[in-house]
Amino acid sequence: MLAADDEPGIIHLLKDYFEMQDYQVIEAENGMEVLEKISQNPDIILLDVNMPEVSGFPAAAEIRKHFDAPIVFLTAYSTESDKVMGFSVGADDYIVKPFSNMELLMRVKAI
Repeated sequence: MLAADDEPGIIHLLKDYFEMQDYQVIEAENGMEVLEKISQNPDIILLDVNMPEVSGFPAAAEIRKHFDAPIVFLTAYSTESDKVMGFSVGADDYIVKPFSNMELLMRVKAI
């Protein structure tokens, strides 16, 4: 799993939670790191929208050009147009913050 968010607290929360569920977690703090680390072929990508350097939407569009791993946006961007944009660039799911850890886990497992 590749988990990307510009908030260190969220990255640590995701890493700790998913490692307890036996996932290996690759961390990224911005969209550029996501594009650099995608070559490690994660099984799934948790991606924030509002990140420095490259935001989540263009990062997802670039990922989709080369990789088929499912992308789940995990973001505070909650309008219908944000969700439409997320799905149009290749999202498999879109979860608005704040989120439930258990619901996120169930959605990841479903994908």
